[in-house]
Amino acid sequence: GEIGDIRFVHAEYLQEWMVARVRNAQQLKDRWRTDPAHSGISNCIGDIGTHIEHMVASMTGMHIVRLSARLDTFVDGHTLDDNASVMVEYDSGAKGLYWASQISVGSSNGLRIRLIGSKGTIEWFQEDPDHFKLVRIAEPVQIYSRGRNQFAPTAQSFSRIPGGHVEGVYEAFANLYKAFNNALLRRKSGESLSESDMLFPTVQDGVSGVRFIEACVESSKKDSAWVPLRQS
Repeated sequence: GEIGDIRFVHAEYLQEWMVARVRNAQQLKDRWRTDPAHSGISNCIGDIGTHIEHMVASMTGMHIVRLSARLDTFVDGHTLDDNASVMVEYDSGAKGLYWASQISVGSSNGLRIRLIGSKGTIEWFQEDPDHFKLVRIAEPVQIYSRGRNQFAPTAQSFSRIPGGHVEGVYEAFANLYKAFNNALLRRKSGESLSESDMLFPTVQDGVSGVRFIEACVESSKKDSAWVPLRQS
């Protein structure tokens, strides 16, 4: 590919809304998130950490084989984690570092991924979703904009409106619903499905997310010991 073999993944999802236990009416309504009786074994990793896990797997095709996690609870009164850092190793041999936090002051909804390869790096930031950065060795930084012809037809099909008109999270959900609906219609008519027809989360994606949560919690309880991640 453009960046060669992926060697390292750095991904983060940073928010600030849990920096105080109860600061406003919205936080009061969302207190269930830190209650194990309602949220289960994790808050931060279970809420936004799984977005990192799924995004990396979807973008790279790489899957975690083992991880070492530290889950922290910084805010007084919280029972479950509000910050987490995870070191991961992938089936490709690449390594990675994830940081998920809901107490990162100054961060709104900062989902960011960097793929560092043998020839270059790709970086994408969810708060600036129309652009991504490509840097090759000894070359100028390149910024790619959504809706331009450099992208593959599959990627172009997910661009709903012309470039320069900012797309958002609702359009992203609409793309998922459209892809799922089209897959149902094709199967109903007896047509076979290709890989490009399956660009939406599956049951296996959900299972992988649950296993990721469980492995992170287990590792953290064992003083960040390395824990294998079962894939099947």
